[in-house]
Amino acid sequence: MLLRILALRSPAGREDAWSGVHRAIRPSRPGRLLGVAVLIWAVNFAWPKTPLGSQPTERILLETESPYHYVRVVESGGIRRLQFRRSGQDFEESAINVRNPLDFPLHYYELMMAGFVHQPNPKRILFVGLGGGTLPRAIRHYYPTTQIDIIELDPVVVDAAKKYFGFVEDERTTVYIRDARVQIRRLARDGHKYDIIFLDAFRGGYIPYHLTTKEFLELVRSLLEPNGAVVSNLQPGFVSYHYQRRTMASVFANQWAYGSFGNVIVVNSMESAPPGREELLRRAEEIQERRRFNVFLPGVIERMQSEPDYDKSGPILTDDFAPTDVLRSIPQE
Repeated sequence: MLLRILALRSPAGREDAWSGVHRAIRPSRPGRLLGVAVLIWAVNFAWPKTPLGSQPTERILLETESPYHYVRVVESGGIRRLQFRRSGQDFEESAINVRNPLDFPLHYYELMMAGFVHQPNPKRILFVGLGGGTLPRAIRHYYPTTQIDIIELDPVVVDAAKKYFGFVEDERTTVYIRDARVQIRRLARDGHKYDIIFLDAFRGGYIPYHLTTKEFLELVRSLLEPNGAVVSNLQPGFVSYHYQRRTMASVFANQWAYGSFGNVIVVNSMESAPPGREELLRRAEEIQERRRFNVFLPGVIERMQSEPDYDKSGPILTDDFAPTDVLRSIPQE
């Protein structure tokens, strides 16, 4: 739903709208989300993405099988999408607005920007999973001097990101085509450290099991600067979500979650004095003023969960126990 309000035609209009909502609801914190929901509904009604009664035609730009995925790139209504087909179903892996690459078509991109509230001035960023490169491309715009390293398993995906999504490697952007666990071991061995690590590797609707375990997250933690943040994209509709959240909690000292449907973005850190909600909101307002994000960052922080939405008791995922494919198929009750 948040995507709809961000679909206003100009960045200034989006920011003014969000600022007005924020000022209007700030005096009454319990009513904030209700106020935002009402305005989202109104904007969705007033500014439909396509004319009523019409459906944009989908064009297939790429359809090929790689050693790891059945890869498709399709475009419809000015939105270009990277899909992985598995068992006859096309899973959305990435998307970009070809007319305005900073206007995110997928709502979870917006939520992932919360990582910058936890670490506002990153010098080095690591992505696990490239997709179409939409988020790295946007971050390069907002943080032009930051070093961005990306790990992507599939060379076909890297080629598609460059050819169809405008992703560019440069002197400050490096792509490692390799299994993430192998590459992270190499980065740790070579002494690399990162301020923000984004974990967003999916394979047709699920995260590969060896990228979910306690041992893997301990490797990730070894790359993290003391005040750094790990930002993970999770899907809450399945039993696997509880295992993933518990596993993260067993490795990292602090945990915040943003969003509640479709995708939940979890931010983990090892800070000895983690910031509270008010501090995060203050930071978000300051960063928004300085960086002029196309996403209104204080609105993202407003979507922080106030209470944990997972069962804290139960087993975690380890290299000896990671049935994520089975758990991912069991819906939450």
